[in-house]
Amino acid sequence: MASVFQRVPPLHLLIAFESAARLGSFARAAEELSVTPSAVSHRIKNLEELWGEDLFVRSNAALRLTAAGTRYQRNVQDALKSLNELARPEYNKLRTRLRVAIPPTFGRQHLVPRLPEFSALYPHIDLELHLAVPFLDVKAEDTDIEIRYGTGRYPDLKTTKLLVEPVFPACGREYYERVNGFAITKPEDLHNLTLLRSPLEPWRPWFETAGLDWPEPQTGAQFNDIGLMLEAIVSNQGVGLVRQRMARQWLAAGQMVKLLDVESISPHGYYIVEREQAPLMPEARYFIDWLLGLDW
Repeated sequence: MASVFQRVPPLHLLIAFESAARLGSFARAAEELSVTPSAVSHRIKNLEELWGEDLFVRSNAALRLTAAGTRYQRNVQDALKSLNELARPEYNKLRTRLRVAIPPTFGRQHLVPRLPEFSALYPHIDLELHLAVPFLDVKAEDTDIEIRYGTGRYPDLKTTKLLVEPVFPACGREYYERVNGFAITKPEDLHNLTLLRSPLEPWRPWFETAGLDWPEPQTGAQFNDIGLMLEAIVSNQGVGLVRQRMARQWLAAGQMVKLLDVESISPHGYYIVEREQAPLMPEARYFIDWLLGLDW
């Protein structure tokens, strides 16, 4: 039975295909599914790779199905119709609880806003979100899936990289004007500024990338939560290392300013963590496949 299910594409890929095929447009499918057009395109590409055939004819003209795509559309629509029947009240007894542990800032900034999409795909799964301890490599309470912020190296645990991106120095708008931020043009100019500290986002790797032989800062406030440090930056307490995706709302609003273009790869990222010897329940696998298919 396991070998049969290994050939079944993730549900979010099938839904993206069905929507694009029915509407004749990746953009209209994206609007219907509340995702970006690039996310729909990425999902279709993944589905075609799994299926082994092109499903759409791509040209400057309207989007068209290939012969294989037309056959597949009928099968997918029938399958989705059957699955949709499971959402009827008489099937409520089949509802499943899925417990997920997440770092708080990742949950607020990335996951929670996207949960309606998952619920639409899998209405029978009731998500129960738990906050993981906001500190490096600390195991969360007993859950079915854990998203952990750290190095990705955990004994006896299987890890899958979810989101790793570079960091750069940024500060609040008022602090930027106070320290004459326009004059800060090279890494050495940070010398007299207040550098906000966090073991979750250490300065030393960035110093090395910037060509500075500086030690890790040892004085000043220390934040053991990424969200708290972002709040400190926005409230003009100093300069901190941030990631574009975590800080984008403040950067876009002009409340936060990128000080220098020098970026370094952080030693830490977000990883999906599974127990090596404990097989995942199907609902957990659906959730992981959905996470990995998102356009971060």
